[in-house]
Amino acid sequence: MEYQPIDLPVIDLSPLEDNIENSSPEILEKIAREIKSACTKHGVFYITSSSFKLEEQKNILESSHKFFALPESVKNTIPIKSGGFTRGYVGIGSESGSHRLEVKEAFSYGYEWNASENPTNSLQGPNEWGNLGQILGEEWRESLKRFYNLLVHLATLVVKGLELALGIELKSHCSGGETISLMRLFRYFPYENKEQDANENEKIGSSPHTDWGFLTLVLQQEDTQGLQVFYNDQWWDIPSKPASIIVNCGDYLSLLSRGTYISPLHRVVNDGMHERYSCAFFYYPRYDSKIPMFNQDADNEILCSKELSLFKNQTNDFNDQKENMIDLTDICFGE
Repeated sequence: MEYQPIDLPVIDLSPLEDNIENSSPEILEKIAREIKSACTKHGVFYITSSSFKLEEQKNILESSHKFFALPESVKNTIPIKSGGFTRGYVGIGSESGSHRLEVKEAFSYGYEWNASENPTNSLQGPNEWGNLGQILGEEWRESLKRFYNLLVHLATLVVKGLELALGIELKSHCSGGETISLMRLFRYFPYENKEQDANENEKIGSSPHTDWGFLTLVLQQEDTQGLQVFYNDQWWDIPSKPASIIVNCGDYLSLLSRGTYISPLHRVVNDGMHERYSCAFFYYPRYDSKIPMFNQDADNEILCSKELSLFKNQTNDFNDQKENMIDLTDICFGE
């Protein structure tokens, strides 16, 4: 089936790289308008910035190719663990979000903890590198760490833009979020390589879902079909663009905006004939973030006094609201 490409804005965040007080009000107003328009219409847009160059895009994709080219026996030495702390290798179909087989594999990593640092919550901790430094070289591991730090930086630029667009302070919601956020490297397989006798409709790259966090930043390999967004009752392709990053609004951001910013339904559908590589950075709010909940008081919206934590287990205090808790074991981590 042929899908049409969707027309999304490309927003240059270079003026936000330095102190925004040094940027002209006209430029800042333009960025705010572009972000507001993109978030209220589609919930997804492209960003560029002077800190993200085409070379960075090529380097991380090359590093991704090197990892996925390793034998299964090597990759399976660092399997991902179930539960909230998700670092390591994800095999084919391990996290399918529906009855369909998700024909992809992934490597998950995050903030690089120093030996002297002690994690303060269950989502913090060391990455699962295993012997990859010896097998692929320390520069391979350093390249992944550099890309993670770069995407954290780009996410903070988006947050600056969102503050301008929403007219509210957001940095406090993100403080420390980089220590629990996740990077996923993905490899999507040609369908003919996996279960040729299965119905094509039973296979997909990543099942339809929204992202529950703050933001998701996606880098796609050039000239490959895959990421799609659901808009106006149909699926649309999100094409790759050189030296640009795709930004998806998450459910948490949508709640902060009182639902005016869309957390888009999206999926990955590979073309069935070619491999596809991508990277997705899941930028989370701080660990002790509360889920925004609003009540109507006359004509004014007020924040509820009882807020549920996004990450912490509160079943002792909110046994009657357990269905509202986020279970990390059920999260779909496709891009």
